[in-house]
Amino acid sequence: ANQLWIISNSDQRLNDKHLAVIKKFFESGKGVYIWGDNSPYYADANYVGAALLDVTMKGNLSGGNSVQLKEKNNKSGIQQNHLITTGMNYLFEGITIATIDKNEHMTPLVWGSAGNLVTAVYEQDGKRAIFDGGFTRLYCNWDTAGTGRYVKNAAAWLANIEHGGLVKK
Repeated sequence: ANQLWIISNSDQRLNDKHLAVIKKFFESGKGVYIWGDNSPYYADANYVGAALLDVTMKGNLSGGNSVQLKEKNNKSGIQQNHLITTGMNYLFEGITIATIDKNEHMTPLVWGSAGNLVTAVYEQDGKRAIFDGGFTRLYCNWDTAGTGRYVKNAAAWLANIEHGGLVKK
């Protein structure tokens, strides 16, 4: 496998042994997608996010909207001109969502309808990760709000295919 997708729950299920394996996987240049959602559904997301990326999420905001491409003055939307948002005009933010804490290592990708940061990406030293506070997007409005395209693009981006595959160290 060239990537790992973690979908968090309300209680932490991963332990230090799991984290050591995940860190080794990530440090080898393989992609990691970390999904959380509204409080309290980000226990493992915050555990792994803090360890790998120095980032966490918090909160419980109502979502339920699709956000458009982000324009300069808009508080919400999806980042234009990123490989993950290629071919997208809108994306469902999720039913209820968490807010990602600001982090200098992460690049914002999706802002929710309330203007909160819902999804951010990490790309440094041949490593890629996505940290997302809206996992309800995976099973609500999949067919009507851009999620199918988003998931495919995210998987391709995590695989680093535009550079001929994963960067080897």
